[in-house]
Amino acid sequence: MKLNRLLPPAALALSLIGAALPGHAAETTRVLTRESVIARYADAQSRFIDVDGVDVHYKDEGSGPVLLLVHGTLGDLSDWDAWAAVLSRHYRVLRLDLPAFGLTGPLRSGNYSVDRWLSLVDAFMDRLGAERFAIAGTSYGGLVAFRYAATRTDRVTGLILANSAGIQTGKGPSEVEKPSAKARKIPDASVFSSPVITADDIEANLYHLLADEALVTPERVARKLAYANMRGRGEEAIAGRTLYERGDPQRVLAHVRAPALVLWGAANRALNIETAQAFADAMKNACRVDVRIYPEAGHMLMVDTAARSAADVQAFLASLAAAPACRARPAAQP
Repeated sequence: MKLNRLLPPAALALSLIGAALPGHAAETTRVLTRESVIARYADAQSRFIDVDGVDVHYKDEGSGPVLLLVHGTLGDLSDWDAWAAVLSRHYRVLRLDLPAFGLTGPLRSGNYSVDRWLSLVDAFMDRLGAERFAIAGTSYGGLVAFRYAATRTDRVTGLILANSAGIQTGKGPSEVEKPSAKARKIPDASVFSSPVITADDIEANLYHLLADEALVTPERVARKLAYANMRGRGEEAIAGRTLYERGDPQRVLAHVRAPALVLWGAANRALNIETAQAFADAMKNACRVDVRIYPEAGHMLMVDTAARSAADVQAFLASLAAAPACRARPAAQP
């Protein structure tokens, strides 16, 4: 089938949806086969590996100390493209699509809990021969990253949190400062539960997540739209939200021992800037905690301020090798 080579991404997605539901308005747009989306969006660096029965899409670039990148909600491993291009010059950079996102296949058990994702990271890194590594996460991927670092202290050499979820549940509409008309646009559908997801819905979400509206490109919208409209993605999203338990994040963060770097976008429309310091304060037993604030960046800061944030991460990772004597602080006495 040569359709994917002849049509632009958005037209491909619409043509496949129309082919599945001819002659009437779509009752659901979540009809794209995983195979058709892989044919369109997998590239020369894409790899697939069976990890505990899950067909995981990942990329493995560079050599040296290992860094794992974990994307957030509505995310996929391509969100890290700019960081990977810089950091893979000095490090082995691994990144994967979590189940329910990107090109990774479904979890047959239906267990989309954070704990299951932690065990998936364990198995994934074992399969790739990475015993010790730094881990970076953004948004919901930050929650995965800090829970991993807090419970696998022997494996994690450093923790990087970029606008992490886990402490704050999100800003209310009145807390969003002077959004543009585009950023004020409300999606007609929830990407988590609605049967019909359109390009307008994806675009509205991206305008909320990115401060630089020029980065909401047709290509980015088309890719996110195709991923959201894969068969089964609605059920996966609902399962993940149903199984999510916030718990006590400060208690969990207190178990982090590795050096940590907290990155935050001051133009973040999703989370308050004060939450950055809340993360730093909660990691009271970490070897050290650094905080960087980017005035121009929104929630997806690794896209909004790619060069500057990647440079800060590179400096942080270099400091880990330069200061091997860094030790975890002794646990606070009750």
